Amino acid sequence: MKTTIVKLITCAFLSITTVVCLYAVSDKLTHRQNSFHRYFPPHPILLDTVTQIKFNSYYFSGYDAVSNNIYLGNITAPLHLLKVNTQSKDTSHISVKIDSNSLKRFYAKSRISVTPPYFYLLDGVTPKLLRGNISSWNANEFIYDNAYFNQAIPIGPKSLAIRSIDAENHELILGKVTNKPPNVLLAPNLLEKQLDGIFCTDGSLLYNTKRSKLIYIYYYRNEYLIMDTTMQLVDKRKTIDTNSIAKIKSKAIDHYDSKTMAAPPFLVNKNSYTYKDYLLIHSNLMAKNESKYKFGNSSVIDVYNLNTNTYDFSFYIDSFKGFKLKRFMITDNHLLAIHHNYLVIYELNQNWFSEMKPVSKQNKDNIAIESGNRNTEHLYKK
Repeated sequence: MKTTIVKLITCAFLSITTVVCLYAVSDKLTHRQNSFHRYFPPHPILLDTVTQIKFNSYYFSGYDAVSNNIYLGNITAPLHLLKVNTQSKDTSHISVKIDSNSLKRFYAKSRISVTPPYFYLLDGVTPKLLRGNISSWNANEFIYDNAYFNQAIPIGPKSLAIRSIDAENHELILGKVTNKPPNVLLAPNLLEKQLDGIFCTDGSLLYNTKRSKLIYIYYYRNEYLIMDTTMQLVDKRKTIDTNSIAKIKSKAIDHYDSKTMAAPPFLVNKNSYTYKDYLLIHSNLMAKNESKYKFGNSSVIDVYNLNTNTYDFSFYIDSFKGFKLKRFMITDNHLLAIHHNYLVIYELNQNWFSEMKPVSKQNKDNIAIESGNRNTEHLYKK
């Protein structure tokens, strides 16, 4: 009996020690000086206003460029939206109504996506796809909805891009749902498997309305895919870091016929957002010309130009009241950031965001040197 207890205690101690060591290694990798540089222009964003949004469960649902309204969904309240006007800064609450024939229960993974004049209620667990007009906020069934998914994004009035799990090999797969037979079109060759086909291909699915292109940013490697709305690969592009292989370790759970992380993953790209010719990526890696203190107390955003296929510059979003950046999005004139239960609105410096012209190598070097000697108090001044 004593021998069994000793063995259990030893196993528990070794497990805890292993996890702690892995986290330490992951943190060291994140904060080491990687072999790439970032270019920081002066004053790319300026603090505008701060709004306390009460809960930390809000996410960005969409943007109406005509009315300048931002819509925030709530993870814990799937049928609730918060509307924020970027001009007046007024806020109001919206309750989404669903017809009596639709399922009344929605899971934590349910999301609302607002693409005026429509909004979409997307639930990949049930599954359920509903659509309504933002003039009435009444959602109804409108399309085939028997496909399970873990990400979905509208790409047209009656079509959505989805990410699901292949029923045969249990790996992540991209696809499209439409109102025309065969209703579901899967694209099995888009995501490139490196290790397990699940975590190594995990990432974020975005849609760029202006360019009518889908973008998939891998979480654990320096690559993103650009696809057209027929799910055909247009291009593969690299982020500025050099982590081309996902640094993860997974293991199978035989009883559930699934996989789980066997060690903390080495995250490369955290959050991302695309708008017009911009792709903004919240990176988790520190560049060679950054300080560990600054990087540890801020969130760095890398800006890519989809038109010229270039990395243009980077900027910091400082922590707000001790809370680091959780989610962000951009509009024509603003960057909006969620820090816990605060919505922080910044003005975009149009010298950098209106045309997104590539900067010459000499100017970039000068900017990097200037930024290295500058603190970030200007982010909180107009």
